[in-house]
Amino acid sequence: MSEAIDDQNLEPSGEYEVSLVPADQLTMVWDKVEKYLKKSASRSNGRTRIQDIFHDLLNRNSHLWIMFDSGSLDITGVQITLFNDYPTGKRMLCLEHTAGNNMQDWVEKALDVITNFAKANNCQGIEGVGRHGQWNWVKDKKGWKKPATFYEYNFEEDA
Repeated sequence: MSEAIDDQNLEPSGEYEVSLVPADQLTMVWDKVEKYLKKSASRSNGRTRIQDIFHDLLNRNSHLWIMFDSGSLDITGVQITLFNDYPTGKRMLCLEHTAGNNMQDWVEKALDVITNFAKANNCQGIEGVGRHGQWNWVKDKKGWKKPATFYEYNFEEDA
């Protein structure tokens, strides 16, 4: 007989784990990750909504990664990834949404785990578009480059 974990007895350890959430277990963590993803979606300037992220995860078009404290089991970060298969045959793992608290505590481990996942799935690399500050997490890592900056001009802002 399994017993429910008593949240009151779990203490933060300061150690973080990274886990890929299978699509069939998405609803088990959604209420804990939705707040992070809502913020990220709101920064997309109308490109994606929270329900789009949920739909893509549920239909296995993208992957949900959670970063959590191994002592308290509190989820402190999320990452959405998806495969980009280009017409040339190149396959990249795209970092779509990165969000959370205390990123300095888990970003290194998350990048290592996600890099291994990309390699195991025949990706030639990892790519992503993000806010300027996200570059700080990878700029000193070997092999990471910033070949372009993403710009946008929305016509409705002319009015």
